[in-house]
Amino acid sequence: MYEHFQARVAGTTIDGGTLLSTDYFNNFNEVIMLLGMLPEMPEMIEEIRAWQFRTYQEHFGGSGLPFAPLAIEAYAHVPPLVRDRFEQTIAEMHVTVDEARETLVRLTSEAEFDRFKLTAVDYSIRLQGLVDAGSAIVHGVGEVSDQDAIDALF
Repeated sequence: MYEHFQARVAGTTIDGGTLLSTDYFNNFNEVIMLLGMLPEMPEMIEEIRAWQFRTYQEHFGGSGLPFAPLAIEAYAHVPPLVRDRFEQTIAEMHVTVDEARETLVRLTSEAEFDRFKLTAVDYSIRLQGLVDAGSAIVHGVGEVSDQDAIDALF
């Protein structure tokens, strides 16, 4: 099935090696942008509080992208080692957003605005680093590229 999906994803933003798409990170790019705006627009904390985590399948299910059904279907065929690394990174991103939200709301209520600004920027940078790590996973950077090793997974 892996080879079948490799052929089907050609011409989309789904990587032919990992069967994952970086389009998923658009959901996180939104919160990164909001965090970056907080130092100048602290009222944007409400937007961050309202931000909702979406799984890969939820994101593509609501994206309206023409290849979204294929992205959802292909996810079940992502090589297990790749999927595990990807899901670990996504879980870390989810925890980081939740932590940022809690910390920044607390700092707002304590009127520690200088610390609030620095913390918002710090979380923005941390999340961007995780998006970069996730993108590297999507594109197979650091993964085994030898077809025999991939075949051995199946």
